[in-house]
Amino acid sequence: MFITHYAKVTSVPGNILRYLNTEGFIEDPLSQDDFLRLQFLERIWGNKKLIRSQLSRLSIKARKSFLRTADLQTKWERYAYSRFFNLESGQKLPMGALIEEVQTTFSFLLSKKQISSLYKIRNRAQVARHRKKNQQEND
Repeated sequence: MFITHYAKVTSVPGNILRYLNTEGFIEDPLSQDDFLRLQFLERIWGNKKLIRSQLSRLSIKARKSFLRTADLQTKWERYAYSRFFNLESGQKLPMGALIEEVQTTFSFLLSKKQISSLYKIRNRAQVARHRKKNQQEND
C-alpha cells in the first residue's frame, strides 16, 4: 500500500506520513514493518500524557508560541505570524513587504489563496498581541 492510500484510512495526518517517509522512518510503498510502526503510532497519536511530557521540555514562552501557531501547517505561515506577532509597539509591517519577504525567503510565489490566508494570519496575530497587551496591563 502507498502512503497516499494509507493516509485516507488512518488518524495520522498525511503530512506526518510524508515527513516520516522523508526522514526514512517508513518507506513508500509501505512494508510490513512500516505497518507495525504505524499501528503503534496510531495507538499513541494524540495521547495527552505523551503530549504533556513532550511540551514540558519547552520553556513556558516556547510552549505559548508553539500553541499559538500549532494549527499553521507550513513554515512560511508560522514565519509570517511570528513577524506580525513580534513587531515592536507602534511599528508597522506593510503586507506587500511581507509578501515579498516570504516569497524571497521561501523561494516560491504566493497564490491568491495564500495571500488571502496571510491577511487572516495578520489579523490573528494582531488580536493575540492585543490580548497579550491587555493581560499584561491587568496583571
